[in-house]
Amino acid sequence: MSLAKPAIPQSPGHAAVLPDAAAAAFAKVTRRIVPFIVLCYFFSYLDRVNVGFAKLQMQQALGLSDVVYGLGAGIFFWGYMLCQVPSSLLIYRLGMRRSMAAIMILWGLVSAATMFVTTPMEFYAARFLLGVTEAGFFPAAVMYLNKWYPADRQSRIMSILFLAMPLGMVLGGPISGALMSATHDLHGLQGWQWMFLIEALPAIVLGLLLLRMLPESPEAAPWLTPAEAGAITHTLTTENAKKNTRFIAALKSPVLWMLMAICLLFNIGNYGLVFWLPTIIQSTGMSSPLEIAMLTAIPYAVACVAMNVNAAHAERTGERRLHSALPLLVAAVGMWASTLFPHNTVMAMVFLTIGISGLMATLSMFWGLPGRVLAGTAAAGGIAMINSAASLAGLIGPVLMGGIKQSTGSISLGVLALAGLMLAAAVLILAIPRQLMQSRS
Repeated sequence: MSLAKPAIPQSPGHAAVLPDAAAAAFAKVTRRIVPFIVLCYFFSYLDRVNVGFAKLQMQQALGLSDVVYGLGAGIFFWGYMLCQVPSSLLIYRLGMRRSMAAIMILWGLVSAATMFVTTPMEFYAARFLLGVTEAGFFPAAVMYLNKWYPADRQSRIMSILFLAMPLGMVLGGPISGALMSATHDLHGLQGWQWMFLIEALPAIVLGLLLLRMLPESPEAAPWLTPAEAGAITHTLTTENAKKNTRFIAALKSPVLWMLMAICLLFNIGNYGLVFWLPTIIQSTGMSSPLEIAMLTAIPYAVACVAMNVNAAHAERTGERRLHSALPLLVAAVGMWASTLFPHNTVMAMVFLTIGISGLMATLSMFWGLPGRVLAGTAAAGGIAMINSAASLAGLIGPVLMGGIKQSTGSISLGVLALAGLMLAAAVLILAIPRQLMQSRS
């Protein structure tokens, strides 16, 4: 099949119909590389947030205040943020596969070492180093996927990638709770210590396997035919010719800074919830770490469905603006409504589920946007800068929740603050130029 064959005409707002070779190739890519990347990101996310479950035991064991815990949970993002742009530009030069493999092994070692912390300063140091070692993984994964998928397919692929986040809570919560309960006082170690060790090991193993599992490019994939590899390369080369490829030029784009502001606002809500959700549930009257961990799985299980349904509908219709903004509006309302039932676990969980589902539905849509306008070093640096905003949010969110709770005695006021920031992010999404949000013909 000639790669110069023109695309089949179609109605405006819908993704171009791909040649047979390209359609088959993208289907193979999704089956071959996406599940492995999702698995790697799952353990990246789990090793980042399992401190929220560890808090149920380690806070009392180490004598940590709410502010100390919030700062320790959030200081991860100082290391993450400081290393984001330089590590991403270095990864672009050194190669994504080798970089991702090294990153996974290093963060696994640091995460396992968290079991040995005994003081607030050691807690801060472990979390900071985890941020440093993990900083390049997500930008590298996004850049790697950009080498395989055109922009109009990226929202759906991002929705699959971001399954790792709700799954980190759906599976990670019960696993963490069960590990802490089953291993408490085993061989003189507390349950939270065993949890950090056991949950860090898969990252090291997957890092060792990564180079064998992920090919460097379509041409290097043995499971693609030459026609399929050529079709992918042709599709991406044609698309990238229209994008901004210079990082310095990208810095002058107001859209980049708008994306950073949106990412900052809704991720303060995201990370505020992630690190405090077990405590929020505990405040409704629950006490068992295992039961609390099981309950944290419910909102994220529903979110797995919501984010993929939303992304699939956006791909079919070609509409991006409302599919990105409306879920955040729903999230803000859900979080506000959850505060109306501070001592009713069932009703609080219903509205927390609505809020988290809306937040996750926007998250997967959002990360399909940078690839629509950036390529090359502009994509490497731009995605890193946007993710740096998420890193700053990760520092602010847990500390904001801890500060509000400690100063007022109310966790509901912290949840209301997160809802307000989600609302502001939704308004900014609606201000993005419409042509950026729509599918290209």
